[in-house]
Amino acid sequence: MKNLAKALAFLGIFVLAGCSSIPEKQYYQLPSVTSSAAGADQAGYRSSTGDNRAPQLWIQRITLSDVLGNSGIVYQTSDVEYSIGSTNLWAGPLEQQLLDAMTTELSQALPDRLVSVQPLEMKPDTLTISVTGFHGRYDGKVIVAGSWIYTHGENVIRHPFNLVLTQSENGYPELVRTLGEGWAQVAKSVAEEIRK
Repeated sequence: MKNLAKALAFLGIFVLAGCSSIPEKQYYQLPSVTSSAAGADQAGYRSSTGDNRAPQLWIQRITLSDVLGNSGIVYQTSDVEYSIGSTNLWAGPLEQQLLDAMTTELSQALPDRLVSVQPLEMKPDTLTISVTGFHGRYDGKVIVAGSWIYTHGENVIRHPFNLVLTQSENGYPELVRTLGEGWAQVAKSVAEEIRK
């Protein structure tokens, strides 16, 4: 009986030691890059009822490649291998975070437009974005890649993007900040094309 009690005590200590070595999950949210002026500009637009305003910009959807559709942050470990984080996770669906950030960025960059994720006018301009790369890489680079399609009346513009940014510090917090900066650059390029 004594041996059984010792064995159970040892087993309990072993289980507790094993539990304490399980890494803690970390959750990340894309940072907001724009200033708080975006809300004021957008609110002013919504109250406008003039007929000569620019059409609404409807962000129809953002699609992610299969590897990016998980809750874990993706890291490229070699030229052909990718790892999906099991403890470094997005705080919410990445697709929704990208959509929210793009809406905020474009609202600030295009104050004469109502930028939304719902069609609020009869024939709004539309934007769809496909994201194929949104990850860190083994050489300290951060990849933001894909393409976007902007439709304005009969005109359709397709534009690829492939940003390779340098991560200034090691670690997932800096990776997420750099991804946010890259996404803001994509939004800037979209806004520049729309303003033409």
